[in-house]
Amino acid sequence: MLQPMRSFTRLLALAASVLLASCAGIEQVPSSPVTVSVVSFNDFHGNLQPPAMPVAVKDRQTGSVKQLSAGGVAHLATLVQQLKAQNPANTVVVGGGDLVSASPLVSGLFHDEPTIDALSLLGLEFSTLGNHEFDHGRDELLRLQNGGCFPKSADGTRGIVGVDTCMNDGKFEGAKFRYLAANVLDGQSGGTLFPPYAVKTIGGVKVGIIGLTLKEAASVVSPAGVAGMQFADEAATVNRLVPELRQQGVAAIVVLMHQGAATEARHINDPSCPGFSGEAIAIVDRFDPAVDVVVTGHTHEEYVCTRPDGKLMTQAGRYGRMATKIDLTIDPALRKVVRKAAQTHVAVNRERAMDENGQVVPLPAGYSVLQKDAAQEALVGRYASLVAKRTEVVVGTVSAPLSRKKNKAGESTLGNVVADAYLAATSTAAYGSKPAEIAFINPGGLRNGLAPENGQVTYGALYQVHPFGNYMVTMDLSGQQILRLLEQQWEQPQPQGGRMLAVSNGFSYAWDASQPEGAAPGKGKRVIADSVKLHGKPLEPNRIYRVTTVSFLASGGDNFRLFAEGKNRQNGGNDLDVLVDYFKSRQRVSPPVRNRIERRK
Repeated sequence: MLQPMRSFTRLLALAASVLLASCAGIEQVPSSPVTVSVVSFNDFHGNLQPPAMPVAVKDRQTGSVKQLSAGGVAHLATLVQQLKAQNPANTVVVGGGDLVSASPLVSGLFHDEPTIDALSLLGLEFSTLGNHEFDHGRDELLRLQNGGCFPKSADGTRGIVGVDTCMNDGKFEGAKFRYLAANVLDGQSGGTLFPPYAVKTIGGVKVGIIGLTLKEAASVVSPAGVAGMQFADEAATVNRLVPELRQQGVAAIVVLMHQGAATEARHINDPSCPGFSGEAIAIVDRFDPAVDVVVTGHTHEEYVCTRPDGKLMTQAGRYGRMATKIDLTIDPALRKVVRKAAQTHVAVNRERAMDENGQVVPLPAGYSVLQKDAAQEALVGRYASLVAKRTEVVVGTVSAPLSRKKNKAGESTLGNVVADAYLAATSTAAYGSKPAEIAFINPGGLRNGLAPENGQVTYGALYQVHPFGNYMVTMDLSGQQILRLLEQQWEQPQPQGGRMLAVSNGFSYAWDASQPEGAAPGKGKRVIADSVKLHGKPLEPNRIYRVTTVSFLASGGDNFRLFAEGKNRQNGGNDLDVLVDYFKSRQRVSPPVRNRIERRK
């Protein structure tokens, strides 16, 4: 009888310990595998209304590619809710950065407060920082996170046109989601600008979520926007945090990284990932094996690709047209992901598609129009009504579309027109005693092309071309400095293939593609020196020229450091106002011939 009593005593002790553990708040480990779902999107850029950009999908019945109209936050919100409903208790919604800035007028005019409110309402929980989150500086980024009105200007008004902030009972509460930034170091505090990671218990297992932005953020953002901040190496940062997360009992690690890749796929969800390449791949391949998934951004591409070591890389295009659902099956006892699967879904907003011949056809099987989320529709509708009068004003006409697409030499018709507008605004006697002779604009400053159906160009359409709020800066540069500036188009850390500046009419040059790109300042030799001309005359190395660009480039943005050396600076008008005035002053704008830049070999 003694042995059974001992066994009974042990059982009582075990039961008591389990009860005490439960009372103490110790989480119970699930006894069977758990599926955790991650719903992600990236590069939203304030596109609250449907963007004019379709999504290419493969028709499963015919094998052909169809173009679907997609996006708008009211449709995206419905898509996210549908994806969450597939695993309602175990889903987390995350963002890959660039949620704000370079936004359409319906958000940008109100300092992106509408986008922050809409994404909070959508259920976004965590996002990393993209480079565009820094466009307006540290203080503005913190305001979007924490709330508060946009600061008053010298005349006592707030924002761009007086009062265009805190439009909800005079308040702005800030984001209900949390920005994460493990590799963004704040010089003021000595720590990270935002929490480096979050640990969330989902379905009884812990998931670690790390936020990263691209290490080169400082070279693609205005220096004023990143003043006092440093950007640490992405892989080194993640690998340093992995042991810390594992010590906390994390069973899966998801990295949100605003750096990306691209494929040559003709449609979304191509599992073969043809031609998969890009900056993010080498970074991800350096991550600790404990990292399971990397949600990427920045390149505006769509892919679900698996690296040789099993890491899953995803990206969901741009502008809120898609969302990717990632399913992670986790063994709680092993604290390990045992299965991964992901698919990108489309926020379809129109009951029709376009085939490869441009003909209207029915939606392919498996796709249907999503109902609009009523709360989101009300939010967007309110802001849209506030800006409607301004956006619909016709400011000019075009004889044909102006495209951002570049030819082999690096020219685009839109870039040429914008550079011409800059020059026109700063080359008259009214501008100053030393008018401009040459103008430059970076391709990243052109966010959308101009292709109005009736040829009429509205204020809202031009805002979508130029949403950054930069201003003109005219400066002195020598001919020799201009040559160096042109070489910086291919100097690291510019992207592979360079970042070509658009140039104004009258300026021309040729470059030799057979020469190596400049891996270091001063090492490039692509520009053919004797080909650089202004109005047909060779550029003189020692002569001083007056050059106009935007404030972003003038401070060394996009790695064009030479602009920061310019002397005798004169500030001019807002870039959008300059473009509007250019269209207003011309009966009709036609696409310029692309003969300003010549590529040889």
